[in-house]
Amino acid sequence: MQKIFLVIIFFVTILVFPAFAQEQLSGQEIILKTDKTAYYEGDVITITGSVSKVISGLDMSIQIFSEGTTSTNLVEIAQINVSEAGEFTKTFRATGPQWQSEGTIVIKASYGQKSNELNVKFFKQTGTSFTSDYEVIIPQGGTFDIEYTLKGGVLTLMELNQENLSLEINMNTDSDGALDIQIPRYGVDSLDENGFDEDFIVLIYTSGESYPIQTEYTEIETNAESRSVYIPIKDGDYKIQIIGTHVVPEFGTIAAIILAVAITSIIVLSAKTKLSIMPKL
Repeated sequence: MQKIFLVIIFFVTILVFPAFAQEQLSGQEIILKTDKTAYYEGDVITITGSVSKVISGLDMSIQIFSEGTTSTNLVEIAQINVSEAGEFTKTFRATGPQWQSEGTIVIKASYGQKSNELNVKFFKQTGTSFTSDYEVIIPQGGTFDIEYTLKGGVLTLMELNQENLSLEINMNTDSDGALDIQIPRYGVDSLDENGFDEDFIVLIYTSGESYPIQTEYTEIETNAESRSVYIPIKDGDYKIQIIGTHVVPEFGTIAAIILAVAITSIIVLSAKTKLSIMPKL
């Protein structure tokens, strides 16, 4: 009799517990976040989140997939604890033999029968390697090429602004990333009065902001012909302005100012010395 009772309890547990768990998970919500929207090789990916209903003893499953052009590969997997408050966190380092393909990374969190996922970007470090060319038009005629790599968005326009002595780059971004750009000195440069390199002023225009923000950049390589710089960007940035001390053609804003000053000086000198610029008859 006792054995029969135990068998009944066993089958009741098997039948009732899944239904009970399913009832507990009804209306379950999983919130999933990462600290950035794009990562480079070697970066630490920090994943945080929460669940609206906690099931005692049930772990959160985290899977990271790399979406290639022909297949989707599992890169990382982990089981992590969910706190009594329903919160969880996990870190991964984007390095190793599985982290070989640039592109979209899918992070999936599963808790019981519920799951949620989000996409981030993954980029390999490129150093001073540039992969694309853009033909910049010189306002008074001619063109010159600029080599660049934009990660995290698509470049839509690159042009000279002679009034502001700058190179302006318009783009559509969909994640955090970076611009590697090789600036020909012939086109745009920043030099002091002695001909030595000065820092560019780099301004970033961001959606939702009324004014541009000056940002730091890294000068990767400098030689007699060009200056290669690395500029980090954020999701929502739509324009970069690189300001120097001159742009091509040389007879631009600075030359016009010098000419105006020279003409003014001649006028002042002529007035003081009563020098006539017209020949006497």
